[in-house]
Formats: sequence, C-alpha cells, structure tokens
Amino acid sequence: MAIVEIINVTKCFKDTEVIHNTSFYLKKGKVYGFVGPNGAGKTTIIKMILGILKPDSGEITIFNQTVEQNSENILSRIGLVLGPSFYGHLDAYKNLKLIANMKGLNLDIEKLNEYLSMVGLKDVKKKKVKNFSMGMKQRLSIAASLLGSPEILIWDEPINGLDPQGVIEIRSLIRFLQEKKGITFFISSHILSELDKVISDVIIINYGKVEFFGSCQYLLQKYNCQNLEEAYLACLAGGGYD
Repeated sequence: MAIVEIINVTKCFKDTEVIHNTSFYLKKGKVYGFVGPNGAGKTTIIKMILGILKPDSGEITIFNQTVEQNSENILSRIGLVLGPSFYGHLDAYKNLKLIANMKGLNLDIEKLNEYLSMVGLKDVKKKKVKNFSMGMKQRLSIAASLLGSPEILIWDEPINGLDPQGVIEIRSLIRFLQEKKGITFFISSHILSELDKVISDVIIINYGKVEFFGSCQYLLQKYNCQNLEEAYLACLAGGGYD
C-alpha cells in the first residue's frame, strides 16, 4: 500500500521549472534511496512532501490526504533528519526532552534514555551539545527523528560526520526499524556505497525529472551493473527511462 504519493508534480521558482511532472510513491515498510546530483531537485521535493513548499501543479498525498488537509496529524507521523540544529548550551538529554515537549510528547527519563541508547549517546547524555562532534550531533538528530514512533522517516544525509563504527550502527538501526517496526525510510544521500547496503528501492532524479524509480535489483539488471554507484552513473549517462 502506498502511504506517500507524488502525482505529476511540477514546481517553478520565478520563471525556472525546477521539478517537472514528477511521479513516484512510497510503500509501507520499504527503504527508499533518493539520489541525484546537486541541484537536481531533491530538497525541493522533500520540502513539498513536508508542506513547506506547494506544488504549482500535481498532487502530493500522505496517508491518503494532503498536508494542507491535515498537516498536524500527518507531520506527527513523520520523523526528520535535515541537519543538526540544537541548543549548544544544553546537554543531549535536555535537547531531546525539549524536542519531545515541542512535539507534545510527555516522555519519562527511561524512554528518553532508550532513544539515546539507540544512537549510542546514553553515556554522554549530560555533555553539552556545543562540545559534540559533527557525528555526535548527527546521532542526536537521528534520535530526535525517532520521537513519537513515526511511520515514515525522511533522512537527508543521515551518516554525515559519522565514523565507520557509527555508520555500521546506523545501518543496523535502519534494518531493525524497517524489519521490526515496519517503518518506511526515504533516505537522501550522496554516499551510494552505503545506501546500497540498506535500500530496497531507489528514485534517481536529475534536472527535476525522475530518471529511474524501482527496485535496486531491476536497476542493476537494466544497466548490467554490479553496484548502485555504477548503475546510477549509467542511468544518468543513458538518460534514464526509455
């Protein structure tokens, strides 16, 4: 069942069309990669899904309704990683508690510690975020995205700044949440070698147009490639859909 549908969406900024008649969908419990060159339109599409921007034509539905119809309900069921943004003078625990309160969640110490443990931050929860490395801030962003048990996770460059051990841990977390919780992932990243390890399906966008949408297995077969990176480059070079 599709829980997000992008249907013939076009978006213009002034006289420039940045998204052209784009369509794809997300099904429950699958892990999607969303990839493309810089300036391809990825951020614009994410902002339209979240209701920050409105399409000039076409329609976006989430849980069979538009964000305009019921934004509070829809957005409460989506978790986001769009870059770390925290209060540096507060520690990790207090930042997470504050975000939970802003979401209307009354979470006790045990539950907040559980989220911090999931991203490997429980032992440093009393450390001020201004003293965190980029990777630690990214871990905290991921923990914040999990608050409220969302059904969809939209992660933009989730492993940015993480060391190899952190990358492995987040990879395991994705698999756990997808397999055990049935969460749908929509992951935008330039690190295709890592995406290749976790996603089942991929959306390739270039110049505001979807060049490929389907399973990774089909993408590799279509371009006779051994990995996602090779197939991605072949897709862009070949112009995507026939």
